[in-house]
Amino acid sequence: MTTCLLAALLAVGLLTAAPALATYGAVVEVPTDPVYSPFGGPVIVTFVFDGDDPARVFTIRLRRPGHGPIKEKDVVVDPGVDTSPHEVSLSWQDLSVGNPTDYVVDVRRQGESEVITSETFTVLPSLVADVAAHPSPFYPLVIDGYKDHTTIGFSLSADTGATTIRVYAADTYGRCCGTEVRSEDLGPLPAGDHGWSWDGTADDDDPVAKGVYFARVEATDTDDVSMVSKPTKVEVTKGQIRLTATKEKFGSAYGGVFDHTPTAIGGSCLVARDTTTHLASILCANANISMFWRWSLAPDERIEKVSFAIDGGAYGCHKRVSHTKTRSIIRVTSPPTSTCSISEARIVYSYPVQA
Repeated sequence: MTTCLLAALLAVGLLTAAPALATYGAVVEVPTDPVYSPFGGPVIVTFVFDGDDPARVFTIRLRRPGHGPIKEKDVVVDPGVDTSPHEVSLSWQDLSVGNPTDYVVDVRRQGESEVITSETFTVLPSLVADVAAHPSPFYPLVIDGYKDHTTIGFSLSADTGATTIRVYAADTYGRCCGTEVRSEDLGPLPAGDHGWSWDGTADDDDPVAKGVYFARVEATDTDDVSMVSKPTKVEVTKGQIRLTATKEKFGSAYGGVFDHTPTAIGGSCLVARDTTTHLASILCANANISMFWRWSLAPDERIEKVSFAIDGGAYGCHKRVSHTKTRSIIRVTSPPTSTCSISEARIVYSYPVQA
């Protein structure tokens, strides 16, 4: 038994000469500073005893003050087998709190209510929360402006004196964490939401390989209390993706009209094409008509969105727009009169790319 440990036990009155416990004593080592959640331990309980003491069973408990146990662990201390001082660790499922919360670790003889020793520690709300990567997967191996960066977003509950993001490759089982490939020192940051953009390169600026990676945020607050976030998964990948582009045509370049129908009280529509002004003009009175524009797209291209540049005139252009895979369509209705002067038709279309 060391002199320092014996002195500490005597100072807190943990040694007892009671026959039931012989000369057993215990010291509980918990964090002296508040810790950030999630926190799952461990804490260390050190038992001291004489070599001729009998074997004893003790119960170590984690609990809230005034509440029942959250985690219990029974341990056998046998001086015939164990050497004094004898350390036992206690871990538990991560504690996560929304407000600062005290917890107690105490030691009792199994089956007895009297506490031999106990210590209290405080768990704070997580310093780093809401860590996520958007987008994931992303495609940095093809620099074309399409999802070639991802943003690691996170939230800080307090000001930090130091903040670092580390990116790790997956281990051989696809889990966190394997080899570190990138680290970024973000320095002190204020409480609130933050983000770091990653372009898929390692510390040497070379692109990382296709695969699964994990990002973790390490933060130290201004009181020098630190925590490391849970890992968030981000995938660097290749594969077929769809990029987008735009095309425009004059209104006068429409391909034709269809579905010209009068309303119940009868009427009609007039359509005109002006190749000088490049306008397509529609006048409907108590009637409806549809007009379409053909777009020369490859078999693997498709329209994603359509729009038109329109002057509605005195009566307004009452319309609905739609599209098929290769045509943009405007449907003009007249309640009771509609005028549309179309100067331009536009599409956003997508096409496949091997990324």
